[in-house]
Amino acid sequence: MTIRALRLPSDLMPLEDMLIRTFQYPENPEWSIQADEEEDISREIKTLRRLWPLVRLAQVFSKSTRDLMRGFVWEEDGQIGAVVMYQRRGSTNTWTVGTVGVLPEFRRRGLARKLLTRSLDDIRARGGTHVVLGVIDRNVPAYALYKSLGFEHYSSQPEFSLTPTAAATKTSLPAAVEESAHDRFDWEKRYDLARRITPSEITKYDPVIPGRFKPPAILRVVDPLQDKMQKRTEKRSLFTKAGTIVGHSGFLTSATPTGTSSIWAQVDPNESELAAYALATALASARSLSPTKRVRFATSSWMPNLCQAAEDLGFTKRLEYHMLGLLL
Repeated sequence: MTIRALRLPSDLMPLEDMLIRTFQYPENPEWSIQADEEEDISREIKTLRRLWPLVRLAQVFSKSTRDLMRGFVWEEDGQIGAVVMYQRRGSTNTWTVGTVGVLPEFRRRGLARKLLTRSLDDIRARGGTHVVLGVIDRNVPAYALYKSLGFEHYSSQPEFSLTPTAAATKTSLPAAVEESAHDRFDWEKRYDLARRITPSEITKYDPVIPGRFKPPAILRVVDPLQDKMQKRTEKRSLFTKAGTIVGHSGFLTSATPTGTSSIWAQVDPNESELAAYALATALASARSLSPTKRVRFATSSWMPNLCQAAEDLGFTKRLEYHMLGLLL
């Protein structure tokens, strides 16, 4: 029985099976990893293993890539029973705890607290000043654990889901708004929008600074390789109004028969018509390539225009996450 650092890439395959088992909740099936999400996870892990030599090379030169996936596991009799994984937000001193998981047979032993405490100590040692994480709103034990460690609830993030049935809704681009193709590496425009519209209660825990948005140069090589290996397509749109950036959106899907599609958007909360158009356009584009796949969309509660647009398009709210932050 021991706590040890995550070992990559050797821990990737055992973690795939462990995480899928961990995040199954018979008493709350809507919390569980869905079958199509399992396909996504499996595909991502297999791709990461194949690309690991390139990722390892990138870590020599890029701090953000070096801190791409860190964590600690509880290992007992050769089995990983619990894990906490976290990563640096770009090149900033903000870190995201992405996974806190304990297998059912290892629960009620305080392992999540032990691993998370160890992880926070490691983040501090690496110069971290802010930590953020999300927890399902009705997961009371996990919420209580995070609060006891000093985390504060600063926002919420609903996650929506749509299984296509009817034809996609068509909307018109609002008057005075211009749409253009947007490159994933053109980070300055997304930064400018976020800096202008993000509320101060959010930036207290998740600061909007350039290092959060600027991708490491190696991703110009890695991302296209991932796209090719996973047969996936990603496209983005940028929206401006009188020379001011008011939103961006995009979609990601693949030519594989299984898995999910995802769409995303960030739109000025004052632009309700644009929110409807941006989401409808991203959804239609994703469905044109993968007409039968379930489509996922997540946003922040401080952008109610996007929440309403999702519901108007027929999405249902599957989950809601409390977003928690900690200042170290």
